[in-house]
Amino acid sequence: MKTNAYLFVVGVLLAGSATAEPLRFLSFNIWGDYFKNPVEEREGGVERSIRKYAPNVISLQEVTTNWWASKMFSNLSASYGIVGGDVDEALRRAGAADTSLKPINWVNHEPLLYRKDRLTLLDSGCDFFHLSLQAEKSLTWGVLEDKKDGRRFIAFATHFWWMGNGKESDTIRELNARQVLARVAEIRRKWGALPVIGGGDLNSVPGSLAHEVFRLAGYHNAADEADVRSPHRSHHGDPKRGKDGAYHGSLRPPTDDQPGFSIDHVFFTDGIHAIRHQIGISQMELDVSDHSPVIVEFELVASSKDEPRISGSSSTRFVQEARKAYVTDAFASYTNSIVQRFIGRADTALDSPRTSDLVRWLAVPNVRNVRDIGGWTGLRTGRVYRGSELNAVADHKLSINKHGRRLLVQLLGIRSDLDFRAVNAESRGSCVTNSALGATVRLIDRPIGAYTELFSQTNQYAAVMRVFADESNYPIYMHCWGGVDRTGTVAFFLEGLCGVSEADLAIDYELSSFASFGLRTRANAGSYRYGDLIRRIKTYPGATLRDKFESCAKTTLGLSDSEIAAIRRNLCP
Repeated sequence: MKTNAYLFVVGVLLAGSATAEPLRFLSFNIWGDYFKNPVEEREGGVERSIRKYAPNVISLQEVTTNWWASKMFSNLSASYGIVGGDVDEALRRAGAADTSLKPINWVNHEPLLYRKDRLTLLDSGCDFFHLSLQAEKSLTWGVLEDKKDGRRFIAFATHFWWMGNGKESDTIRELNARQVLARVAEIRRKWGALPVIGGGDLNSVPGSLAHEVFRLAGYHNAADEADVRSPHRSHHGDPKRGKDGAYHGSLRPPTDDQPGFSIDHVFFTDGIHAIRHQIGISQMELDVSDHSPVIVEFELVASSKDEPRISGSSSTRFVQEARKAYVTDAFASYTNSIVQRFIGRADTALDSPRTSDLVRWLAVPNVRNVRDIGGWTGLRTGRVYRGSELNAVADHKLSINKHGRRLLVQLLGIRSDLDFRAVNAESRGSCVTNSALGATVRLIDRPIGAYTELFSQTNQYAAVMRVFADESNYPIYMHCWGGVDRTGTVAFFLEGLCGVSEADLAIDYELSSFASFGLRTRANAGSYRYGDLIRRIKTYPGATLRDKFESCAKTTLGLSDSEIAAIRRNLCP
């Protein structure tokens, strides 16, 4: 397989991805009738504004009791399913003692609507953020399937805490965002890593704490990343009743009508391509609410049926920040804090980079922590891939499926399955004598320990390195259980031998923290002895770190000059 495997894979997958016409997501705060602004005077305009864009999925906010009883909802229900959920149960989860006592201005929840002729609802629910502050601020979600091609995605509607712009209010909205991510993570545990699109009135602008929660979790803001984006602000202020008795609204002054001031946003994950982001600014839309509708036209670029794909990534942001930190005097002490700053919760993992990013993650169905070790300075791509085991063993409930095998074997051309696990059924399950990738892939047994065991298991590590000296073995998929410790040690040594910098060695090791196998940082002590490993390597003679790795390879592992040259020839540009 040539080193342009990524271009080939992406071309194949994108060519087959747009099999159905694009979908539209519309978010609209329709202005609850709290201020003597009657629903019946605005419902026709709101309905026409919605139908104008023919959305497939709708997120509505400030839907009061009078809105629920309006003709608009009755009319929309002919074309749209209305996502509900167990409201009483959601209230109980939020701490309500008596669910029959609805608060004043009770709005039920932010409804999510879906076009019944295009989409099928597979699952749904709702959550309330904080009864003690304001009950109607909530989240409604649905798992939807496109009837045209069977692809699935998660959609959500939400409305964040509204009062004030101080630190306390910003923190409440940050917690709202984390609650959304926690619920999405739970849905994904049930339905798989489906792409997500959703949003609403977040009452916060880009750069706020709530937005940073989404950004660091790998979500993209359509206002920033759609192919075509609106130059307008979403919130324009309350329409005023004119002398004619009707409501009239207007845009903000040009200096204030900027997208950076918008508080209504639609976020999406990898697996979704945002084609167009639009703010509705027709007079009809300005007259019926203090918010304009936000419309995002999108397409699914990853199949819900776990077809192979290479996805996108915010890991590059971590790499950029880590590279800045690791050239300072705070190199050692700052490591833990910078990883933890990016990692957040397990459900905000970043292991989903874009194909153009330095870090080349692969979304392999039912396998985790998979990435090409190439791309770092001094390493070719398309040669060696690292990741977790391919078959389920013990409490590891993952097992590669036919789509994952197609990605690794047919599209990336994997020839060798380099397995670092012990050669027994307890460690390998059904793959003691055969590869989970099938008969065309050679299983190479090289059981090893991790970290400083490199210096005691010298024969075993020498045998591992000689696998990489043999051109006929490439491309190689190497793994242990999680693809973190034993696999990380081998990747570390190969990268160091090829001249990858000390900072990038640490960064590549730490990237496994963003998968599902726990925090790993260069400053970790105890079981994860990365610090001991790099310190030991630096005791070897040599003018550069690359020279020190070479000295270790010769004097400790017993590799010959020709074997080291062959490894570099196979891996280095």
